[in-house]
Amino acid sequence: MYAVNVSSIQDFMQCRFRWWCKWVMNREVKGSAPALEAGKLLHLIFEDHFQLGMPLYDAGTRRFDEYVCECKNYEGRARKTANEAAEIIDDMIGAFPLWEDKYTFDEILEVERPFEIVLPEYSKDILWRGRPDVIGTYQNRIWHRQNRGLASGMNFGTYLNLAKRHYHEHLYPEYAVQQYKKKRKKYGGTIFNLVRKLKFHTNVGKKNEKKKTAAEMFFTMPMAINIADGLHKNVMQCMVQHVEEMRYRISRWEAAQEIPAPNEKMNGGYGGNAEDPFFLVLIGKAKLDDDTIFKEREDTYAIQE
Repeated sequence: MYAVNVSSIQDFMQCRFRWWCKWVMNREVKGSAPALEAGKLLHLIFEDHFQLGMPLYDAGTRRFDEYVCECKNYEGRARKTANEAAEIIDDMIGAFPLWEDKYTFDEILEVERPFEIVLPEYSKDILWRGRPDVIGTYQNRIWHRQNRGLASGMNFGTYLNLAKRHYHEHLYPEYAVQQYKKKRKKYGGTIFNLVRKLKFHTNVGKKNEKKKTAAEMFFTMPMAINIADGLHKNVMQCMVQHVEEMRYRISRWEAAQEIPAPNEKMNGGYGGNAEDPFFLVLIGKAKLDDDTIFKEREDTYAIQE
């Protein structure tokens, strides 16, 4: 049985070579992009709010202070990335008191709990792994709440429309229906809790000093998902096809040490303006076993006993 998660599928779709480095050789770059680091920190902040009942502002300042202290031990690229990520969050914290939970769950069933399931309808030998942000009940249905930090220029409506085919939002219903079938509640879908990574307070101390509004910073909206309709089934089938391709690439590596070809468009970094560490491996200027650049991939989907 092949264990797989949506993040690995997404990496495979972007670049087979980088996927091989990360998910087959289990090596990832030390210090990801600042925006990704800031997104992880936002996840922790909302997790503290929903799981511990902390006001969002308090959770933000606590996590920010802890992160800044941790950053002091970083060096080189990791230190630079962490500092930039901290600046992104610092620019946002002042807006946290404006955030409002418009779809408060009647009952929170789980927060950031890893799962493993088999879906025989789609494949009997794939073990699907995931880790939903929050699953709970709202208006007598089960929902997944997705906490997500978006780029400053991302349109909320566009993101919500594109989310209709997001793989996470189609795998999690399958898990929730299996896990909570004894509750006899229908699955509703995903309630998106979106935060734009904007500078909340600009031109401080000047005549044109300005603060962003709650509507500019935050967006909360439910998206219904029906696991019986054609869209859901098509998305799941597409995921299975990607997994089958991934398994083939692994078999070629194990049989003949064949490394999958890279997506050359990725060689300028995600923004197209930098030589990322994986590109340095491709041109022979770095090696995956260089612990100053790479580290062992952490398994964030491991189920705790």
